[in-house]
Amino acid sequence: MGPDVPGAIPSARERRWRNWACFLLMLAANQLMLGPVIRLSQWDLSAEIDAGVAEGLAWLNHRLDIPHPGRDAARDRMHDTAYYNGKVYNVFPPLVPLLTVVVSPLHRLIAMPTDRWFPFFEQLLFFWPLPIVGFFVFRRQCDDPAWAALLTVGWMGGTALLPNLEYTRHGYLGPINHVLSQIGLLILAADLLGRQRIWPALIGLFIAVWSRQMTCLYAMPLLYVAWQRRRLMLCLLGLVVIAAPILTLNWLKFGNVAEFGYRFIYVNRDDAMAQRASHGIFSPVFFMENLWYMHAELPAVEPGLTNVRIAASGDGASIWFTSPILLYVLIDARRWWRDPRRRLLMLSTIPVMLGLLFYHTTGFMQIGYNRFALDFIPIWLAVIAPFSRGGWRTWFTLAATAWSLLYFQSVIRIG
Repeated sequence: MGPDVPGAIPSARERRWRNWACFLLMLAANQLMLGPVIRLSQWDLSAEIDAGVAEGLAWLNHRLDIPHPGRDAARDRMHDTAYYNGKVYNVFPPLVPLLTVVVSPLHRLIAMPTDRWFPFFEQLLFFWPLPIVGFFVFRRQCDDPAWAALLTVGWMGGTALLPNLEYTRHGYLGPINHVLSQIGLLILAADLLGRQRIWPALIGLFIAVWSRQMTCLYAMPLLYVAWQRRRLMLCLLGLVVIAAPILTLNWLKFGNVAEFGYRFIYVNRDDAMAQRASHGIFSPVFFMENLWYMHAELPAVEPGLTNVRIAASGDGASIWFTSPILLYVLIDARRWWRDPRRRLLMLSTIPVMLGLLFYHTTGFMQIGYNRFALDFIPIWLAVIAPFSRGGWRTWFTLAATAWSLLYFQSVIRIG
């Protein structure tokens, strides 16, 4: 029997039904607001444009280098691949190649070519974990399925995740890696803010690091928690499993475990990015510029009767302006600082952000937003979720989410 008086505690059955109802409504809201942008039915991923898929197929053929379309490998190779010792290599983390190896036998079972992913597999691995993991994590943090649904929609449609999902539709490797990393970072945050069993956090870290190398710095808070929980050996073993294959690939490709190959992307290139890389892949030269575009750059916004026109820089825009819900990080600094778990996670994002600020480029394909900030935004959202409702906060969160959804819909149109 359910409660029959106002304020009574709902039964377990009623809570389950409410969770399911809010989850399904969240999926409907995503389809209504984000569906026209994401267009799941049009997703396409092939070895022709994605170096990760090409590398996965190379692994199946017992090699590490990927083919190039012309006679001159240095000139005709795929964009953002490395040229080293006369061969072409993928330099991005190996999760997409690994997944390509996994799904290739399934392609053969359904008589599909192995050089092009079946759209269902792409959607199953890249898209559907997002609303599922997002809803689960935010539900745990704010203890309200309706609010968790709102935060999930805001995260997917009101941050740089949305334009990266749009680029994922076209099969571009960089945006795909950003999308995959979000899943891992939220799993990591959920465990470190929750039961701290370590192994779920290791799974999250694996997904994140094998998608975005900078996220390896989140191993530091994980090691600290594992030491406190007397599970250090489990953590160390997990970190070896995560790191060893990547370092081995570096050695096999470039002769050095610490060489990821990014500097070899610019062989035979003289464009602006190649000239910037002449200072080094990471350099203090880029710090102030990256700091400005990540935190301070304000695009011109011109509201109209039927739409919003945005004139934005291709180098990015302030995360505080584009996703103002993140302002809770500043507003509630004292609150998350008093919570040791939230404090640890927030502090762990600082080295990641600093690494990004020293990087030789502000990013690519990011007119009006900062895609590199996705390396820490999911962590921030998980930390501030409990502080995002109640009194004026409820209205601010609703307004901030509405603004971000509108803004990123407009950004997609000019991207």
